[in-house]
Amino acid sequence: MEQDRIKVLRAKIDYAETVRDNYKNTPPVLQEVNSCYLDTLNQEIEDLEKSYIADKNQRKYSRVKIQRPVHLKFSSAQYEGILDNISLGGFFVNGVFKQPKSNICKIDLKESARSLKHSIHAVGLIVRIFNSGIAIVFVGMKSKYYRNLKIELLTHATIPSVLRDEIAQQDIFEFDDDFVCNRNFTLNRDKLKKLLDRP
Repeated sequence: MEQDRIKVLRAKIDYAETVRDNYKNTPPVLQEVNSCYLDTLNQEIEDLEKSYIADKNQRKYSRVKIQRPVHLKFSSAQYEGILDNISLGGFFVNGVFKQPKSNICKIDLKESARSLKHSIHAVGLIVRIFNSGIAIVFVGMKSKYYRNLKIELLTHATIPSVLRDEIAQQDIFEFDDDFVCNRNFTLNRDKLKKLLDRP
């Protein structure tokens, strides 16, 4: 399990840091090897924690089945996919994507080709990759699009009262004036705001 692996990695990191601190006079080669080892452990634990948070969020929020076109814009590619389901925390989009996990994208989800009334524009991050598509978590969006997301979910929910409770908790989101961001991801807010403002 991911939680168990995270505990093991934390113990290894503590040990490696102790060795580094206690043996400062060891040859530079050994210090460099230990530093590389620490970097590898820290990277693995960061990836696992993101994955664990994403899993926790996916289980926490009710998914609503909606099939609708969605446009994803990454720094190196753009895709058109079909939304399969959506929740307060993120969504799953069907299609074939060549982007790796943890890639950031701009999301453009319109109610229809003609209607922009309840469109949703956001910044997201890939948290899962499957043969049939990818799972993306919402990282940030403007307040008006967060309102549109809530309307979208409540309109299509099988049991709206459950969704109302989830929305009332809002425990993964932080609100900053006209900006809403996911507190589980430590991306620079100014950078997120610029991404949202950029066409």
